[in-house]
Amino acid sequence: MTVHDITRPTALLTGPTSGIGGGMLQALIRHPRRPNLVLIARDAQRLEAAVGQARAAGLGARGILCDLGDLESVRRALDELASLQATDRLGGIDAALLNAGTHYMDRRHVGAQGHELTFTVNVIAQHLLVRGLEPLLAPGGHVVVMGSSSHRGKRQSFNLVPDPQWQEPAALARIDETDAPTTAAGRERGGIAYASSKLALVTVAHRWAARLGEAGRRLNVYDPGLTVGTGLVRELSPFRYWVWRRILPVLAIHPKATTSRITGRHAVALALGDANADLHDGYVEIGRLTKAEEVTFDGERQQELWTWLEDAVAPFLRSGRTERSSADTTA
Repeated sequence: MTVHDITRPTALLTGPTSGIGGGMLQALIRHPRRPNLVLIARDAQRLEAAVGQARAAGLGARGILCDLGDLESVRRALDELASLQATDRLGGIDAALLNAGTHYMDRRHVGAQGHELTFTVNVIAQHLLVRGLEPLLAPGGHVVVMGSSSHRGKRQSFNLVPDPQWQEPAALARIDETDAPTTAAGRERGGIAYASSKLALVTVAHRWAARLGEAGRRLNVYDPGLTVGTGLVRELSPFRYWVWRRILPVLAIHPKATTSRITGRHAVALALGDANADLHDGYVEIGRLTKAEEVTFDGERQQELWTWLEDAVAPFLRSGRTERSSADTTA
């Protein structure tokens, strides 16, 4: 895209190259408002293919490389977005779908800044993105972050993901090399790390919403449901992964289960205001308005997490993006 069409909304999507993000991309491509797209992914070849799909459908689209496991890479992506806006090559972002996430079946993986990788991608990088996107949003802009029913406990995931375990943020961000992913104990730790990261994300999302709401913007959490057949849990034990890929797709008719195409369509409807147009600080699950777990509304937890995340991302934010201190968002 060389010229920005101001008559169309601008939508940003992270992780558009596969799985749920691929479903969101197809929904954006088919959307009647014909949005201009900013696609963010870490694989250059697959990102180029995604941009090509959008352009072939007649949409304005550009791609930005970014690895959410490296906060410096996130900073560069935000700077590129800011530069595009400063030179009038991109308008304000009307809808940001922060879809990209990860799930490792252990706690041994580490991000570029030394934090456990699942927590880095699913929480720290999301905080940096939300904070960095604040000045880049259009008036009335809308941010949608990806929750998960795993924040409610294993009863919501057919027992595939263990219950989350809340700890202080520094502990949640710490790697654990005690058990290898080839052991049941190691896989359990990885599952707990994923569920806990989603609990943390849904918890801090209330603070993100409060902050954006002060400027007339919206933020909501979208829970894609148990999206069968994706590669998110590829590090399950071989048998469980086979069940996930081959057996669970038949459960897509279950109210808590879905497909990438269906959940992607619902996510885009939420982001672009086709559904729940006035919703703010809400929780939408496969198109159904529900409510996050009560524990996510704990003000002390929210503040503890916010303060830790602000410190973690401060070196990667422009000074203009950190005008207000965390005290501005205290309850």
